[in-house]
Amino acid sequence: MQVRKSTFRIVTLVGLTAAMLGIGGVLWWQNNTPHAIYARGRQALQRGDWATVEHAARSLASRPDWKARTALLNGHLAKSRGNNDLALVLFSDANQSPETREESYYEAALICYQQKQFSQAILLLRQVLEWNADDVTAWRLLASAWYDIGAMERAIQCLESVIRLAPTDYRPHYMKATILKDFERFEDASLAFQTATSLAPVNSAVHDEIRAGWGDCLIRLRRYRESLDVMQPARDWPDILAQRALAFFSLRRFDEAAQMADQALAAQSLHPEALLVAASSLERTGRSEDGLALLREGIAAHPMELRMYHRMADLLSTAGQTDEAVTFRTRAGQIAELRAQFSAAHQALVQDTSSVEKRLTLATLAEQLNETEMAEDWYYAAVGMDPNHPQARQALQAFLQKHPERLSTTSHRGNSAKTSASPSADPPADVEF
Repeated sequence: MQVRKSTFRIVTLVGLTAAMLGIGGVLWWQNNTPHAIYARGRQALQRGDWATVEHAARSLASRPDWKARTALLNGHLAKSRGNNDLALVLFSDANQSPETREESYYEAALICYQQKQFSQAILLLRQVLEWNADDVTAWRLLASAWYDIGAMERAIQCLESVIRLAPTDYRPHYMKATILKDFERFEDASLAFQTATSLAPVNSAVHDEIRAGWGDCLIRLRRYRESLDVMQPARDWPDILAQRALAFFSLRRFDEAAQMADQALAAQSLHPEALLVAASSLERTGRSEDGLALLREGIAAHPMELRMYHRMADLLSTAGQTDEAVTFRTRAGQIAELRAQFSAAHQALVQDTSSVEKRLTLATLAEQLNETEMAEDWYYAAVGMDPNHPQARQALQAFLQKHPERLSTTSHRGNSAKTSASPSADPPADVEF
């Protein structure tokens, strides 16, 4: 009897072992199918686990029917290592399959955009959107690409699609507002800033930034009290303080204007708007020489700031220094002419999507206006539209030789909404400087 029980136990253990081995084999097989390996690679891609991505790509490499998906994983891997040329080749291989072509086109477009090859990025993104008109990330990138070549109407059209697909996101409204502000459509820009403000995170830097833009639009529309109300919740950072100073001065609340200007200058030495209010406040209290000294410092720091030249000429005339006043007024006229040329050329690009030469003109004018970052952006816009355009390439190289510091600097147009496509316009004429 004892033998039989032992034999039964052995048979049972053998059976259980075999069953477990069978289950384990099934699980091993399930976990190592191409689908499972690719899924693990995709999950690893999301969390930046590049070793797992590489292992998955190697495991799939011997399977011809998985070539496109393997190329996609390898493309991401090459991109993570900074090898963008190889990544573009791999993403090109990945677009052979309907399953991977949309992502591969988008990733290739992103690389082209980052390399400032704007025309190629636009072509790729438009194809992505033909396949999937609700791809919000593609619409965002296409809006940025149109913006970066100066095709502002196209950029706004793309932003409208982003707004449709992501109605609670403040960013497309903010970018739309700043584009409209660049083109001096202050009423429309004000409405877009208002919407962006309602959606942006409260008590954040970007919330203050949006309120500053909104307040600036209202000042240019001569709605000074509204401007102060809009900027009231914002924290006291230099642009906000300076714009409050402008609004108070225009409302003839001179003591408050002087106080705000002093606070702005304490936070950011020689802030141009604050400096203008401070100089005018000094003149009002009989300290014209101090006002002139402050303006001279401001002109040295901002040699193309038109308003300072006008104000300098006015103060010199009042002080009886007419010859020097004429010199500053003449210089103001020259700067005004350059800015008028820039504004006209900029407005001509509202719908233009093809002219390299117009963008080179804008780059040259921006350089003459001492707007180095802006000039760089327009040179890159020209080259990005046609990388083989000899005049554009030569102009960019000449610019970088004159400004070698730009070779190691990431260009940044304005704020987080990609702003500052044009020099800031003057305040309305009844701002009393």
